[in-house]
Amino acid sequence: MNDELNYFFSDKIAGAPHPMLANEIIGHSSQKLSFLSSFASNRLPQCWLLAGDMGIGKASFAWLIAKFLLTTKYQPADLKIDLNETNINSILEPQSGNTLNRIISGSEQRVYIVRRGYNEKRKAFFKNISIEDVRKLQSYCALSIADGGKRIIIIDTADDLNKSSSNALLKLLEEPPKNTIFLLISHQPNLLLPTLKSRCQKLSFSNLDQTDLGAVLTAIGCKIEPSDEVSLSILSKGSAGAACRLINSNCLNLYRDILNLASSLPNLNTNKILQLSQNYFAKAKPSEFEIFIEMMQHFFSRLCKTGVMQKPVLPSVTDNEAKIMKSLCPNLKSARLWSEAANISLAKLNKGYLLNIDIESLILDAFIYLEECYQTIYRTRITNE
Repeated sequence: MNDELNYFFSDKIAGAPHPMLANEIIGHSSQKLSFLSSFASNRLPQCWLLAGDMGIGKASFAWLIAKFLLTTKYQPADLKIDLNETNINSILEPQSGNTLNRIISGSEQRVYIVRRGYNEKRKAFFKNISIEDVRKLQSYCALSIADGGKRIIIIDTADDLNKSSSNALLKLLEEPPKNTIFLLISHQPNLLLPTLKSRCQKLSFSNLDQTDLGAVLTAIGCKIEPSDEVSLSILSKGSAGAACRLINSNCLNLYRDILNLASSLPNLNTNKILQLSQNYFAKAKPSEFEIFIEMMQHFFSRLCKTGVMQKPVLPSVTDNEAKIMKSLCPNLKSARLWSEAANISLAKLNKGYLLNIDIESLILDAFIYLEECYQTIYRTRITNE
């Protein structure tokens, strides 16, 4: 697929290859087994809901299923499913040929993808999958299949459907076209229409463990230092998509710098705060400021958990994290105060981001507020003692 064109797809994570290029799925053994068991029993549901956190492999799974169904040499009666992952992966491996080439190039007529479109004028993706998008899908489904075989429809993501497009899709799923498989991808299935979910066979995906996460990152070409594997696994929460994005954003060093500034409380050095802003965001697009908010969320979350548990959260993201967190938040009382401060601080950051306020000012204000909170919490601790 053309890389320049690939950039304008809402179902692609920056810095990672498009899910349609996946030739195998690392991990998710039970999900692969569940699908193949349905295929082998000749009871393949027409509508699947692939549910789980963003970036853990659901879209890649959907595309691998599309490739399998359209290229496999197996008939249901041929398969004897067992728990041997090597055997399962071998069965699911796409068969090379013209069909596979067309799927990878995006020209296979039996695969239809529904996703948010790109607004050329605003240089941004539309907020939702519109009812017009679903109507185009309805027109596609009204067409006959040339060879009488299967066709696959991938909706990435169902979360992007608005009320009108959800209802339009629901009508289509009430009587799905013959030999058509729907694969709905969802990061937040609880927000979908209950009637829409009821039409689907749900397949839940778990986040990747550290070993599988590292294997996925290696497979897609995201380089990571062995010393950073644990840290990245924590901050990405087992999402390969998130990990790839965080690697490209230099998030580990950003989190370390946030921790080091926090360790200097209540004697913050303004020049170091401004230096942090220059190091990471001097040439950044406004949208890239989201990474700072995300790292601050991690900081506050792990800080408050330390106080609640009255011990460091393990494993640590950095060598000095446990010591810093224990010093700032040693007990439940301070955890409660830090939690209140976190809500206010993150709300201010998000509001400032939405209003497009100067990034340097937002970061400076965030740390000044952090210092004020520390002083208040410290005075409370002294009074209680």
